[in-house]
Formats: sequence, structure tokens, C-alpha cells
Amino acid sequence: MPGAEIAQYGVAVFAVAGIIYIVALTLKQRSNKSLAEVIENNTKAIESLTVLLQVTMARQEAKIEEVLGWVKRGGKGG
Repeated sequence: MPGAEIAQYGVAVFAVAGIIYIVALTLKQRSNKSLAEVIENNTKAIESLTVLLQVTMARQEAKIEEVLGWVKRGGKGG
């Protein structure tokens, strides 16, 4: 009966396709979790950089004020 052999191949192909589908879904979920972790880490890094830039700008503003005060005094004194 050639139909039985063809049916067995069909079942085998269907089973392999199902396994590939399940593996693909698992890998996709992992990559989504990894992507979420990367986004979270990048967000934390950007927040840290923002704080650092704010501190740096505050220091620069203080130095500029100090230089302006020095210039207003005629460039004399400490």
C-alpha cells in the first residue's frame, strides 16, 4: 500500500514542522526578553549620562560666573 508510506512521510514532515515552529517561538521569546533587557540597560545608561551632563554643565556655569566676576573686577585679584 503506497498510500500508507506517503501518509507516514506526511506525518513525519508535519511533526518536524511543528518542532521547528515551537523552537522558533521559543527563540523569538528569548530575543524579545533580550531586547527588553537591552532597552532597559540603555535607558539606565542614558539617565546616568543625563545626570552627568547636568552636573558638568552646573560646574561650567559656576566657572563662567567666576570668570565673569573676575573680568568685571577688571581682571585683578585672586
